[in-house]
Amino acid sequence: EFAFKPPRSIDVEVPVSASKMRRSRVWYLVYRVRNVAGPLASGMRLKTETDDPGTDRSTRAVERFERPIRFLPHFVLESFEAVAEGEGLVAYRAYLDRVMPTALAAIRGREDPRRPLLDSAAMAAEEIAPGEERWGVATWEAIDPRIDFFSITVTGLTNALQWRLPPGADVKAANGPNAALQQVLQSLRLDFWKPGDADLDRADQASIGFRGMFERMTLGARLLDDASRPGLNASTPEAGLERLGLGWGEQGIDKDMLEPDLGDDPEVPDWGSLRPLQTVIRKVLALPDAAARAAAVREVFGERGVRYLRDLAEAVGMPVDPEREAVRQEALERAGISAEDAAKAPLAAVVELIGPFESLSPSERREAAGRLFGEAGQHLEWLMREVQAARALATLEAIGLPLREVQRADALAAFESLETALMEQKDPGRLTEILQALFGSRGPALYRDASAVHEGIDHGWAFRYDL
Repeated sequence: EFAFKPPRSIDVEVPVSASKMRRSRVWYLVYRVRNVAGPLASGMRLKTETDDPGTDRSTRAVERFERPIRFLPHFVLESFEAVAEGEGLVAYRAYLDRVMPTALAAIRGREDPRRPLLDSAAMAAEEIAPGEERWGVATWEAIDPRIDFFSITVTGLTNALQWRLPPGADVKAANGPNAALQQVLQSLRLDFWKPGDADLDRADQASIGFRGMFERMTLGARLLDDASRPGLNASTPEAGLERLGLGWGEQGIDKDMLEPDLGDDPEVPDWGSLRPLQTVIRKVLALPDAAARAAAVREVFGERGVRYLRDLAEAVGMPVDPEREAVRQEALERAGISAEDAAKAPLAAVVELIGPFESLSPSERREAAGRLFGEAGQHLEWLMREVQAARALATLEAIGLPLREVQRADALAAFESLETALMEQKDPGRLTEILQALFGSRGPALYRDASAVHEGIDHGWAFRYDL
């Protein structure tokens, strides 16, 4: 039996060397485990198999389990929340429970000095006798304070396991059908939320969340952010995409305006794709005259976008210092572009030069852009995000969800408005495309989790960790 108190945080002194301490914010979860002696009945049903269809299973004897149990706790605090620019909608972070004696003493003094608290090592040291209960604490250090939504996964409460084939497994006939299978343990997942603050983490206690809460808040917040862009940039993105032929039509939306599919695994990083931005710039360059090109850029990005694209073009076509020139020449050669062609059509060269950035992480992409474009390189993330927002606004218009309705809502209400609008979509393929256009590659999976699980379910069982 497992019970817990909501997670809290505390500032304590932790050792960094044999003679040096530093003050650190520690998150912790106080819990109780009990060896419940008696018949096998803990909420999990006993399944029996018999060859005799006439056997009355309700009268079968059930073995009493009254033995000591050793609890080998394994706590992982996980968050899938993106908290930094360039991370997309989902960014996986995981923190392992650590044994911190100095923190343990402070936590016990705060919670209940009369009750012994065991860390994970002490909890696993001795078996728990039938009917005995013990109190323990899991502790984590260096948690990103910007996190609002997180889960704590507890392994060791059950011996249930599952066989599964890991993604990308190389299954060879010579090794047999089960050679690549892994044993995966069943874990308890607990959901929580707390207001995050990068500068001042004041909330010392988290609240119990519910399945789908993170996904609903994340998608709703993205809609609010998208809806704010026209006012901030003095732009009309839907009109701009329509002018470029990139809006919604009978055949859906241009597939080059969507990010590549990353699958459903949230642990695969979503670093965003440059492909939609490249598509927009190519369409702008294809317009017949300078006036039409300038108008399209202003509609999609506003005046700020005009300046940013000009800065990137100048970074390719204008003279630069020798170090930057060497980097630029190497990049042009890899892209098959001559210096003369880059000088004549610098924005077209930009489109090709940023192609290799696609596979880079956000930090690597920023570094590479800085080396190639100088200060103008920092504009790429903003331009990428504006294209995502423009695509989302055009999609809201296509599904008949008024922008004003989103702008007047909070995050949960914005998601509920979207949910109502999407009830009209009967074609699963079109619904998937709409969600990809609104939220990127992760959109369909996030929306499924947000809409399938309802408030009140604050925990679940999942097979997560390999043996």
